[in-house]
Amino acid sequence: MALELVGGAALGAVVGELLKAILDLGERALNFNPVLKGITSKLSAISPLVKQIDELNDFLDYPKEETQKLRDLMDEGKRLLLQCGDVKLGKLNYLKKPFFTQKLRDLDSALGSFMDVLLLQMARDQKRNLKMMTQMMEIICRHDGRGGSGKPVDLVVPRCLVPELREETVGLEKPVKELKVKLLRNGVQMLVVTAPGGCGKTTLALKFCHDKEVKDIFQEKILFVAVPRKPDLKVILKNIIESLRGIQFPDLQNDERAFCYLELWLKQTSQYPVLIVLDDVWNGSESEYLLDKLFQMPGCKILVTSKFSFPRFSESYYLEPLDHENAIKLFHRSASLEEGNSKFPDEETVEKIIGGCKRLPLALKVIGRSLSRRPTSVWKVTGRNLSRGGSIFDSERELLECLQSSLDVLDDKTVTKESFMDLGSFPEDKRIAASTFVDICRVLYEQDETEALVTLDELSSRSLVSSITTRKYAYDGDYYEDYFFTQHDILRDLGIHLMNMEPIEQRKRLILDINGNDLPKWWLEQEKHPANARLISITTDERFSSSWPDMEAPEVEVLILNFLSKAYNLPGFIKRMNKLKALVITNFGPFLTEMTSEDNQPLNYLSSLERIRFERTSIPFFLGNPNPKPLINLQKISFFMCKFGQTFMNLSTKISDLLPSLLEISINFCSDLNLVPNGLCEIVSLEKLSITNCHGLSSLPQDLGKLINLKKLRLRSCIHLEELPESTTKLRELVHLDISNCLGLAKLPEKIGELQHLEKLDMRRCSSFRELPLSIRNLKKLKLLCDREIAEWLKMGAPRLARQVKVQEEEANLDWLRL
Repeated sequence: MALELVGGAALGAVVGELLKAILDLGERALNFNPVLKGITSKLSAISPLVKQIDELNDFLDYPKEETQKLRDLMDEGKRLLLQCGDVKLGKLNYLKKPFFTQKLRDLDSALGSFMDVLLLQMARDQKRNLKMMTQMMEIICRHDGRGGSGKPVDLVVPRCLVPELREETVGLEKPVKELKVKLLRNGVQMLVVTAPGGCGKTTLALKFCHDKEVKDIFQEKILFVAVPRKPDLKVILKNIIESLRGIQFPDLQNDERAFCYLELWLKQTSQYPVLIVLDDVWNGSESEYLLDKLFQMPGCKILVTSKFSFPRFSESYYLEPLDHENAIKLFHRSASLEEGNSKFPDEETVEKIIGGCKRLPLALKVIGRSLSRRPTSVWKVTGRNLSRGGSIFDSERELLECLQSSLDVLDDKTVTKESFMDLGSFPEDKRIAASTFVDICRVLYEQDETEALVTLDELSSRSLVSSITTRKYAYDGDYYEDYFFTQHDILRDLGIHLMNMEPIEQRKRLILDINGNDLPKWWLEQEKHPANARLISITTDERFSSSWPDMEAPEVEVLILNFLSKAYNLPGFIKRMNKLKALVITNFGPFLTEMTSEDNQPLNYLSSLERIRFERTSIPFFLGNPNPKPLINLQKISFFMCKFGQTFMNLSTKISDLLPSLLEISINFCSDLNLVPNGLCEIVSLEKLSITNCHGLSSLPQDLGKLINLKKLRLRSCIHLEELPESTTKLRELVHLDISNCLGLAKLPEKIGELQHLEKLDMRRCSSFRELPLSIRNLKKLKLLCDREIAEWLKMGAPRLARQVKVQEEEANLDWLRL
């Protein structure tokens, strides 16, 4: 080891003394200038290495004898330099100069040889340590739940990826430079960016992460963690470790062990610096414990954004509001004033609005977009209301009141305003599926899919939500399974703030965030009930015991259950919700949740149910139930990242009898779906079947053609699907067929030309295709989306159809995992 060659706690001082001796030569150094430059350069290169060795030797308590070779070399060099200092300019001493020059060259050569050996030994030691640490981590993995089976470790997509900046920022160039100066200097490990909500802390952190200089320093080791108000430290640390390692890590038993593993991994990769961004950290014992532990971690820089300062751990950087010039620029852009899309109001009104927003970016964006294309009179009223005085930073209530003015202009669009209020049903900082939003609007406001998506687009255009898609062309008409959005926590608070202004009994919606088993008093007292609530949302964390008190909610039509635990027991009061039409069950935790219920018949009583969505759960609802009751009104069922097991394989009752009115099935990212049961083909009412991103699926039922009313069939990104059954040509009502990204699919049924109603065929990135059946020429209405190779073939085989071809490349991304 390198430590066998050098050691001792004062090694750095020995090198420092030799450097000092060179400086003490002063003018006399000119006599030996070229060779002294070489010695100085080598000593400067050795110095930081020696410093690291000093620290390791202190820790390992290595004896001084092992450093003697280097010490002798340093002492010899120091004596030589003292002799050189005695050489004075003169005829006689010019005769001595070649002698001392040669001695110095010998010293330079010895230092060079020593440095080469040292670097080689340190490189060897790093690889040896890396191997030892990897073996240790594998032992830990086996000990902590992977077992001793020798199974290969699963690769994972990092959960702490840095989100993209989705729009141009304003006024953050200077803060980014200041952050780099503060955080990147030696000795600074943690920096807290603090400011009130809506000031742009998260946007600043993202811009910092995407800065070229920052990316050059940290390379791929930049992690971005959205920290909830009540953080689960084990989950956060597990995600960080998996993002660093790129492989699945076992469930961590406790916080201390989680920190221990992270420290081991950071030490193992200490030659590569790591940047960890902790976004939106709240004040509290869990958060302080997290910061305290990370503050002690080696080899990483921590950037924290928070409404609170944590002076005990680090320096703080207060993010000031935008200056007047940038505030005007952001407001003009948000209100589309620069594009001439709004009639420009008088300058005094604009100044009142900007002044009322206190140059707060979120307020400027939300209010600006809410006023875009609005009459001048609305601008004047808004300006007058916002200019009443007071500081928006005095309290969060002031900010909420400021943002509330952005909703006032929605009074003539009641559904848009009510939909915004509904979004408080989902936990902060979590992505929300557009499909869920559509289901809510369908039930509560009787909007069809197109109308609901227009409402969502309007909320997005006003910056009341931020949209995300997993593909560049994810939303194509009525397909929105890859379309998600998020809501700023301040805007969520605004919706809940407005909701809480009404008594519980009179609220249209009831939103419950439960930490542990801390239930609201009114619920425990069993005296007051949300009798008039049409929407109820209940969010529980991993500490919830699944022991539900009773609840009477006879008017509820939408029930949203959000949770974080591995096991979840459905509340028994669901069976008395006779008017329930939409049930949304979402696991926001990192693990698949096992669903249970007290009587194993949770849906038997919900005769009014029209829509169900399951996300990241197992699906056990019909198992063990000898007499399941049909869900006679169920029209749509959605599964996202769910586990089916044998749910639909061992039923005593036909699926078609259980779901007689089903119109739509959506199955997305369900990796264990290997086989679609034949019984599904007997649901003749089905109009839409979407099975996407199910990589375990290799075939479809041969009876697929029995779905005589099917209009849309999507099989996007089922990469191991090998063929479409010949009976597909019996789907005479089929309008849209999507087989894009089906890499294993090499041909279409020969008689596909019999699908006379087929208007759209999407087969982009079907790399196994080389040609199409000639019968495709019979499809007069068909518009084909394909890759260039198929387009070239069509020019020869079906020139008329080639004129209806659109060649379009699709860009995939993993944004849905970043949230």
